Amino acid sequence: MFKQYFTLKNIIFLLLVIFLIYIMPKVTGIALLFFAAYVIACALNPYVTKMQERFGRNTASIIAVLVGTAAVFALFIPILLIAYKEIRTFIMYFPQKLVAAIQYLTSFSIFGYKLSDLISMDNVVGASPDVAQNIVNHSWSFTLGIFQVAVVFIALTMIIYYLLADKDYLKKKFIEFFPENLKGKASEILTNISNKVGGYVRAQILSMISVGVMMMVVLVILGVDYSLLLGLITGILDIIPLLGPTIALGVILLIAYPLGVVKIVLIIAGFLLVQQLSNYIVRPILFGKFMQLHPLMIFLALFLAEQFLGFWGVILSPAIAATVCVLIDELYLAPINSCKLEDIENENC
Repeated sequence: MFKQYFTLKNIIFLLLVIFLIYIMPKVTGIALLFFAAYVIACALNPYVTKMQERFGRNTASIIAVLVGTAAVFALFIPILLIAYKEIRTFIMYFPQKLVAAIQYLTSFSIFGYKLSDLISMDNVVGASPDVAQNIVNHSWSFTLGIFQVAVVFIALTMIIYYLLADKDYLKKKFIEFFPENLKGKASEILTNISNKVGGYVRAQILSMISVGVMMMVVLVILGVDYSLLLGLITGILDIIPLLGPTIALGVILLIAYPLGVVKIVLIIAGFLLVQQLSNYIVRPILFGKFMQLHPLMIFLALFLAEQFLGFWGVILSPAIAATVCVLIDELYLAPINSCKLEDIENENC
């Protein structure tokens, strides 16, 4: 009965799957790089499709990649130039503010007990020279890290270009892995995945911009220094679900603590208000329009990605969740519901 399955082709395929599972932990970074390129390519593909009739697929892909790269720089460079003075002042006075914050915490009392009695501040203060020395000692590693980021960025750009330029060829080769009766379904599933993960990029960019602008307005109203810079940080960190906003709030409070308890409470309230507006109004509208993905799935994908895929997996977790949801819907839920519907119709007959 099972002899038909024990063919040489199936055995080779099974061994290949086992080999891929074995090496997957070793190539996670490469897999995430290609998946990130695929996500960005899906976001740019609608624009390439519109331009290819006029310029051709290859030229349209080059234009899309160049414009996309220029848009990234155009988004950050003017803001950084405007905030240059704030950034320079922030870097210059950050050590003093950090020391002042430690002194403030040292003298802070809770129910008559000083915080310094509960938490040893000597270790925190004593560690600062070591931190500075480590920064100097590892300056070469930092420079090398910047070079590696540049190499990865160039590689990512090239991968995106080839995914866009050879989209039809790559899709055709992918569908060839399926038998004739499943080719149409495979093509439909791939199209659905591309539409959803492409929508993730557009939704995420708009969400980051909205969060950054709203937080900047709140900080300006409350008279917090470096409002533009802190709004920029909040918007950029919003790409990291849960953890990003927490880090942004910590940076804001570190800068704003001299304003007093009342202002700090108002800042926290304003930050929470911005997050609520983002989570319950902005993001549902954007992600509902572009991805049709429930927030619970995003949370589940976030925790699983953090556990198995690391930092970049967390950033790509909504796109990964969209891919998995499409596969579950098309390969499991849709066939089951179709069978149930057929059974009901047969019973009625």
